[in-house]
Amino acid sequence: MESKILTIEEVLREKGVYVGVTTTDSMQPLLLGGRDTIVVRPKTEPLKPLDVALYRRGDKYILHRVISVLDDGYLIRGDNCYYEEIVDEKDVIGILTEFYHKDKRFFCTDKKYLRYAKKRVKRYKFRYFWHRVKNKLISHKNN
Repeated sequence: MESKILTIEEVLREKGVYVGVTTTDSMQPLLLGGRDTIVVRPKTEPLKPLDVALYRRGDKYILHRVISVLDDGYLIRGDNCYYEEIVDEKDVIGILTEFYHKDKRFFCTDKKYLRYAKKRVKRYKFRYFWHRVKNKLISHKNN
């Protein structure tokens, strides 16, 4: 009997939920790649700011936060990233509904989690400024 490897889209369609371990650190400090487990459900309605979308870019799956809603998609950024991208509505396949961080379960509707998400988005300009300063200092030191 031959076993077939399913895509995440197929798992969401057949099971109604995808559970897996993250592979990158683009959502740190919320999720650590290789350690934390995500629970993603199919997108059933338009996303809102602060939601975490699972979308496809080429042959890769990306899990990043919605910063704002656009006419036909979303402005999205990882919590540990310093760039934003526009993602079409049709490319979003799921939404993060819960996760396990250090073996503790969190729901994306929890008030404590929502406070974290709001702060993470609000403090982006400050974090970006210090990221640029740090890079300039490192660059200057190496020259």
